[in-house]
Amino acid sequence: MKKKMNTKDYIFAGAFAALYIVILLAAVMLFGFNPIIYLMTPLIAGIILGPVFILYISKVPKKGAILILAILTGLVMSSYSIIPLVIAIAVGILAELVLTNRKGNIKVKNVIAYSIFNICLVGPFTMLLFARDQFMQTSADYYGQDYVDRISALTPDWILLVLVGLAIIGGLIGATLGNKLNKKHFEQAGIV
Repeated sequence: MKKKMNTKDYIFAGAFAALYIVILLAAVMLFGFNPIIYLMTPLIAGIILGPVFILYISKVPKKGAILILAILTGLVMSSYSIIPLVIAIAVGILAELVLTNRKGNIKVKNVIAYSIFNICLVGPFTMLLFARDQFMQTSADYYGQDYVDRISALTPDWILLVLVGLAIIGGLIGATLGNKLNKKHFEQAGIV
């Protein structure tokens, strides 16, 4: 297995990043209408995106592939603050470290790597801690004051810890599902 990415790998990385980001944005837009479901985004989107991530790292098992996905995802989520990008890069590096040695039980390593990577979905929620007024104003502009009142009641200062926990759980479930789909469908179809 070659360690360095080549042109084909970069093309795959771009295609999978686009797919990952489109699914993520669609999920966030869909979940955004209900404050409770919106706060569950790291869990639900983590489950949905797990198979995409697993297929991606199976198709591009090279150093730097996860970091590329992390940077692109972080850039998309950093419309109001740089914090989501910083978080995405940090978890991207950690996930890369988990998969540095791909010998041994790769399925377990994939699950651990994705559980860490999925924490990047918490990035936009950091506004609840660092720019709460701006977050609430943006929410009011999109969804109205009723929505803001409900989300405000659901988000004490420690909510970020809950969201990180949900992201890890979503990552565990999503990657496990991805490993099963990878073995059952993608390997048999010759995609991986």
